[in-house]
Amino acid sequence: MISLMSEPNPDKTALHTLIRENCIFDDEETLKLSSTGGTLKWIIDLRPVFLNPDSLNRICNLFWDQYEGKMPFQIAGMEVAAIPLVIALILKGHERGIETNGIIIRKERKATGLGKTYEGHFNEHPVILIDDLINSGTSMDKARAVIEAEEKTVSEVFVVIDYESLAGIGWRENSGIPVTSLFKLGEFDLEMTSPKSTEIKYKYEILWRHYEKGAFPFNTVPKSTPLYVDGKIYMGTETGHMICVEASSGEKLWDFDAQVKNHSKGIWSSPAHHDGKLYFGAYNGNMFCLNAQDGSLVWKNPACEFIGSSPLIVPELGLIYIGLEYQRPRMMGSNAALRMEDGARIWETGQKKYQHGSASYYAPKQLVIFGNADHNITAYDAKTGKPVWVHETERSLKYPVAIDEERKLVVGTSFDGNIYGVHAETGERIGAVQTGDICYTTPLITHGRIFAGSGDRQFYIINAETFELEEKMDCKARVYSSPRLINGHVVFGTNGGRIIELNPETLEVSGYAQIPDAVPNAVSCSEDEQILYAATHMNELYAIKRLNIAD
Repeated sequence: MISLMSEPNPDKTALHTLIRENCIFDDEETLKLSSTGGTLKWIIDLRPVFLNPDSLNRICNLFWDQYEGKMPFQIAGMEVAAIPLVIALILKGHERGIETNGIIIRKERKATGLGKTYEGHFNEHPVILIDDLINSGTSMDKARAVIEAEEKTVSEVFVVIDYESLAGIGWRENSGIPVTSLFKLGEFDLEMTSPKSTEIKYKYEILWRHYEKGAFPFNTVPKSTPLYVDGKIYMGTETGHMICVEASSGEKLWDFDAQVKNHSKGIWSSPAHHDGKLYFGAYNGNMFCLNAQDGSLVWKNPACEFIGSSPLIVPELGLIYIGLEYQRPRMMGSNAALRMEDGARIWETGQKKYQHGSASYYAPKQLVIFGNADHNITAYDAKTGKPVWVHETERSLKYPVAIDEERKLVVGTSFDGNIYGVHAETGERIGAVQTGDICYTTPLITHGRIFAGSGDRQFYIINAETFELEEKMDCKARVYSSPRLINGHVVFGTNGGRIIELNPETLEVSGYAQIPDAVPNAVSCSEDEQILYAATHMNELYAIKRLNIAD
């Protein structure tokens, strides 16, 4: 860490006074809320100095006095705080006869218009990343990922105040990016509260990125989850194509066009694989079976108008279970069983609303269990489709439930914000944990706990025996990614583009990777569980190698 201007400087002295008087709130009367809804002892908000011409001018003078001799470079910063600073630095540079380029990085890809992750245009020069302050380094890491996706390099970070937090120091050590600041937190007689001890054991290296054009950025919800099988990855895209990618290189091996016309969702159905065949649905209402080796069509069933559901295969019964959607007023959806051999419909039960939900299988009683758009969880006899039990909820369930056969436990997450626990054989409610927003994920049950995310940006850990909340983790972004147990750890993505690895016993973060766009899908992995495969909502597929920091 570098602090600028160790010698007394009039601009720095005046700026320190302005920040102390206008930007630090440490009194007991002012309400200061944390991201988890608690209260803080103090908070720094530098926007008053960024919106004051005198103080902003002083920051610019201090910056250019330090950096003028380091040209050429370009300046980038993440909204919102960095916007006035980037503009002011460019104007001050121009005033001094220095021409430099500026870029504003978006916190999330714009969902309308051009759907961009940043505003402006990168040139060939290295990037100095600027911000008001650095605490954990989370925002810096997101900005770095966006910049590196454009094949540019962040050479340095410049901030007004460096908190010198343990997480922030860890970020700069792992990233290798130096941080220069005008002030340290201690210069304002403030200090960070010591966090719970966390030892980051793993970091990640992006091996390759495969991108399919034509994604629709408006929807940042779970789409087609990448499926790893025997060195290949299968994934549907919003352009209506099912693709097969070589896992070692990212090279596309084949591409099947499902002929989805006039629907922006294309293929949201996550593919299922069995015995060399690939099964999935598309938003033209067709259910497909392909040869997984070359993508050739085995059979097609024009089952309905739309399919957003993902297939569940039960090979011992020879059946596929899928949710169907119709354009008709009295039965807009259904749950159906199709024959694996040829796609023939074996049974079907109607739903009043569009059925996006998918099924899970409870083998001890041969029950197929759907979360339904009709505000319930229903268990059906897997062979006949006869309802066995129905558990009412307040809103829809859009993703498959999780099943723990040992505990006879079904856990589902709902758009009413609840994480529900239900007895697998009776449908009786065991418990419910209310979150602060919609839930759009399949929970993970492992190590005596239930792990599930929510749209309220929290990751919930629930005791599987008592169904009581043990802890929740602030992820700074919505969590729709279904957690997976990979190499003994809980791995999931966030809509902030972060992939988090969590120790299921200590509940400590063991490592994380950052990519530019939302990761609303489950993360897949290689056979040795050392390479992760993560898909973003923009038809991007990343291969990310897991590295032990000690190595």
